[in-house]
Amino acid sequence: MNRLFNGPFYDQLLSQPPLREAKYFKHGSSTILFTKDDRLFRLTRQGCGHNFIGQQSVLNNPHVPRVIEDFGPVSPSDEGDGEFYWLAEVEWLQDLDSAQLQSMATIISDLTDDEPQLYGEDLEDFASRCLDLADKRVDLRGFLNTLIAASAFAREHQAMVDIKLDNIMFRAMSNEFVVADPICDHFFEISDAQRAQLSMRISP
Repeated sequence: MNRLFNGPFYDQLLSQPPLREAKYFKHGSSTILFTKDDRLFRLTRQGCGHNFIGQQSVLNNPHVPRVIEDFGPVSPSDEGDGEFYWLAEVEWLQDLDSAQLQSMATIISDLTDDEPQLYGEDLEDFASRCLDLADKRVDLRGFLNTLIAASAFAREHQAMVDIKLDNIMFRAMSNEFVVADPICDHFFEISDAQRAQLSMRISP
């Protein structure tokens, strides 16, 4: 079992549905994927990224992973006050093939100036570059508009975008690029209702 996360809250999550008896699949810097009965679960500490993907999935944006079930904040994080573990069941996607990696690497490098994590005023420049490219690359317009939306969401929540190849996937059946983990800040304010639900979930 991968130990990207450690602590009593994390251990408790693994002992409860839907992660009980789920198998580790792979992980990134702040996200672990688990599988169970052909389902894919995404557990993360990145509250902003989780909520951006959830928002865009509700809007039927095909350039984010489709969220099948959003469990929301499921536990306090073991690593920071006011931070949480967020859980969702998401669709299966494919990694980029070698040709896609080469093509997308050039695009991402040009958009980010080889600085994948962008914050503050740099987000405006990034969004402007995406908009300019969207005028030229109609085939990527939806994907680029999603990056623009991620930039706006990050500015609104004083977060950083994290635009790198590892965070881009592919949906083969619809021939679409998908940005899987575009915002990397952990903090995201939860509602009173979510806080009440958490208090019921956590054992004394």
